[in-house]
Amino acid sequence: MARAGSALWLLRHELRLFMFDILGARRDSQRTGVNRKALAVWVILALLIHGFAFMALTDARLSSGTPPLTLLMTVSAVMAGVFTMMMSTGLNTSVTALFERRDLDLLLSSPIPSRSVFTVRLAAIAATSAGLYLFFLTPFAHAGVVLGQWRWLGIYPAIAGMALVSSSLSMLLTLALVRWLGVRRTRVTAQLLGAVSGAAMFLLAQAFNSPLGPALQRCVKRLLPLFAQGAALGADSIAWLPAKAALGMPLPALLMLAMGGAVFWLTARLTHGFFVDGVQQAAGAARVAKAPPGALRFRFGRGLARTIMVKEWRLIWRDPQLIAQVGLQLMYMLPLLAPLLLGRAVSLPALAAALTFLCGTLSASLGWIVISAEDAPDLLRAAPCSQGTIRRAKLAAVVVPPMAVAALPLCWLAMRQPAAAAAMLLSCTLCALNSALVVAWCARPGLRGDFKARGKGNLASTVFELLTGVGWAGLSFTLLLGLTQPGWKAAVVIGAGLNLLLLIAFAATARCLRQKPA
Repeated sequence: MARAGSALWLLRHELRLFMFDILGARRDSQRTGVNRKALAVWVILALLIHGFAFMALTDARLSSGTPPLTLLMTVSAVMAGVFTMMMSTGLNTSVTALFERRDLDLLLSSPIPSRSVFTVRLAAIAATSAGLYLFFLTPFAHAGVVLGQWRWLGIYPAIAGMALVSSSLSMLLTLALVRWLGVRRTRVTAQLLGAVSGAAMFLLAQAFNSPLGPALQRCVKRLLPLFAQGAALGADSIAWLPAKAALGMPLPALLMLAMGGAVFWLTARLTHGFFVDGVQQAAGAARVAKAPPGALRFRFGRGLARTIMVKEWRLIWRDPQLIAQVGLQLMYMLPLLAPLLLGRAVSLPALAAALTFLCGTLSASLGWIVISAEDAPDLLRAAPCSQGTIRRAKLAAVVVPPMAVAALPLCWLAMRQPAAAAAMLLSCTLCALNSALVVAWCARPGLRGDFKARGKGNLASTVFELLTGVGWAGLSFTLLLGLTQPGWKAAVVIGAGLNLLLLIAFAATARCLRQKPA
């Protein structure tokens, strides 16, 4: 047993909070503990991944010497993706540790040394960064042990080393932003950087399909001589150290652990003073609204619906964290819209499906903020006006922003193919409206600060949001397929009809399961 107040005791508490978070711990006053349904889902998922890993490694054999260069490049690409996702997780967790947990000022005023508090919090960030990827990747190590391929155990030191490095770099970057930009700007900047790093691999993978694809292919051809035997990036290069560690080579695995441990130790040793300063700034930062210039002015000429819509948009605009979290979804539009706007050949049915699904996703996110996370629902319910008008105004406030985002590609397409643009406009609008209605029916009341965890504990809303987006994307794909082909084929018409019937069934079921106000 760890002694109360020791670093191990504090670390056990941090890991316990992490496990309760990922296992869906109950937060009500009557029932506490781990959610058994969430635990069962994780166990079933682990068994499925182990089964897939066993089948994948049955015919795969690692040679005793240096792995071939193609295998090193493939594993390195996977490790690079994992590292960027770790950086994203580390940045978000560092922001939570400094600004959102609000327990560090209490810990620093306790008899526990500040260096121990910082080291434990940094270790918890590393464990958080490594936990998810160990869950998905270590089944291959376990399957390798069963099959007698012991070198797959190198996944453990490779992931651990990358987690230590990524968590240290994330904390250093967060502390540097606090020192440079201050507390308020750091919260938004760190979350934006986390979002960008998390989406970087997706954008990079899509870059070869974008207008930059030919230039990137020429650049890759010029770099090919560097990968030859004995060259700078040959099979013996230190650049493949993470891949060699993951493939079970003893010396690279030890070097990965040693490098991660050294970076972690130096970060905890040399920067805990900046950590204390950042916590003090976060604890002392107060948000004081500036008084508007000039005399107080009242404007009553907008009308009820317009006033509600402007109010909702203004509340979202005043919360940069929400903008950063919702805006991440817009980044995935860049690879989709670049070929269209630059006049390259593009599959209109695929573009219509992607744009429709994106509108539905944005509408569901904004719907949760506007409808479920309403700060004063009782005040609105007691207002001397029609509740139907309030609901319609809120739905309009949710649907208008996604349609404004989709307006640019739709206007560009309308100048070339008006019928296709009209069909895409109809599907995007109905998908956004349907997604907003699903949230209004099924979502539970919450706080704006719980935006990231809005799907926990409400499986029905999450499932119906996904089914609605996928259904409308499929219908949009079918409609554009019929418009771009000469004549409407029977299979296309039947597919569109069945898809529409499924959407009606999804909407009717979601309405039957709606949350009725008390």
